[in-house]
Amino acid sequence: RLAAGQGLASGQKNLGTMYEFGRGVQRSLTEAVRWYRLAAEQGYAEGQTSLGVMYDNGAGIDQSVTEAIRWYRLAAEQGHARAQVNLGKSYEFGDGVQRSLTEAVSWYRLAAEQGHAEGQTSLGVMYANGAGVDQSSKEAARLFRLAAEQGHARAQHSLGKSYEFGDGVQRSLTEAVSWYRLAAEQGHAEGQT
Repeated sequence: RLAAGQGLASGQKNLGTMYEFGRGVQRSLTEAVRWYRLAAEQGYAEGQTSLGVMYDNGAGIDQSVTEAIRWYRLAAEQGHARAQVNLGKSYEFGDGVQRSLTEAVSWYRLAAEQGHAEGQTSLGVMYANGAGVDQSSKEAARLFRLAAEQGHARAQHSLGKSYEFGDGVQRSLTEAVSWYRLAAEQGHAEGQT
């Protein structure tokens, strides 16, 4: 609180997180937004991303996809991987921006290159479906593996599917079951079926 009160952006973002999740303070989404905004307005990428999420979800503030995207873009342009993924999703689904699969791929790739598991998984899905890139089951499986090895449940399920059907990897039901099990143990619904 002291660092946040003295204007330290990282302290402001951290205090926002404490308010958002009620860690050591009474939970208050309005207070979370206030502290995230103070950090974001200083150009702090983590604060910008968190503020974007609050706008996206209408948490503690009126929902505004336009504002969410504005904050995601500011953070993404600074190289913040989570913001890059969120911006990529906006372009993939045309949520608040004109839908552009190639733009989605560009943002996912930037996050994936930083080792961000959700970025790797989302880029893998784009390769698997040939959405915004030339279809490549091999590249999809490679990306799924990178994320799956970090414990990402959706990637584990996707890699399991790759092994089950021999998409981009040698077919192996043993490997498929192993990856499905890991996803299921994390509560991934599709991995449980």
